[in-house]
Amino acid sequence: MFFTNNNSYVLRVPKLNLQTIVLALIALITVFQTIQLVRINSKTATTKAITAPASNSNTGTTGTGGNSDVPESMVGGC
Repeated sequence: MFFTNNNSYVLRVPKLNLQTIVLALIALITVFQTIQLVRINSKTATTKAITAPASNSNTGTTGTGGNSDVPESMVGGC
């Protein structure tokens, strides 16, 4: 609000309380993190993932049941 008093203007600004400052800080951090996530997402969208083909070298039966994809060190026993 502007008030005229002897050819001078007085601009009155409401006093900021702690809640307003904390809320503004949280909003600023949220916007910054959103920008970072958008950048990361755009980088991963343009980069194609390279996957190695699964090797099926353990096709024989090991006598431990139906799960032959488990390495022998993970089967248990001595």
